[in-house]
Amino acid sequence: MEIGVSRAFRLNAVPVCVVFLSLLELSEPAIACATFHERDLNYFSNAQIVVRARMISYQPIFDPELQERRRQFREALSKNGNHQSADSLSDRSVDSARMKFEVKETISGFPRLGDWEAIWVNSTFEMADQWTGPENVIVGLRAAIDRHGAPIIEVIQQPCAPVMILEDTRDNRNAITNALRDQGRRHAGYVFQ
Repeated sequence: MEIGVSRAFRLNAVPVCVVFLSLLELSEPAIACATFHERDLNYFSNAQIVVRARMISYQPIFDPELQERRRQFREALSKNGNHQSADSLSDRSVDSARMKFEVKETISGFPRLGDWEAIWVNSTFEMADQWTGPENVIVGLRAAIDRHGAPIIEVIQQPCAPVMILEDTRDNRNAITNALRDQGRRHAGYVFQ
């Protein structure tokens, strides 16, 4: 009898595991981070192009669907007695930003164009309504598909880490160039020698 119960348990566990894994696959990315990481300049290797540029414009984007989800989340927190957590969330928060850059120099990658428009998507920290960072920046860009299936140029952002849009200084340029070179060596297989 024990063997039959064990077999029945295994047979019933398979559909449960499939449903559980399906839910994980369909779930949205997490809004908050369990731990906050230090900025890792090696993350710039995820960019298809890294440029020195002047920030021309910063336009916050408020996605109505995400705003509604945020409102529902706040309501759920309040209903469950988590009033302090609910009160800490703002009613309206920037979901992403459209940024325009006047490129001064391409540090890495192609094509070498004068101006770029890119979307900065970030789930790690609350984004500002207006850009208060440096005007002259170093930024990594890559091609991506937005959540609606449209192609975009995206500003790279390391998850659960500080802003990856850096001030254009000699030290930052050297550090990023060194990180890109080191990552290139690793990808070329030199790390295994």
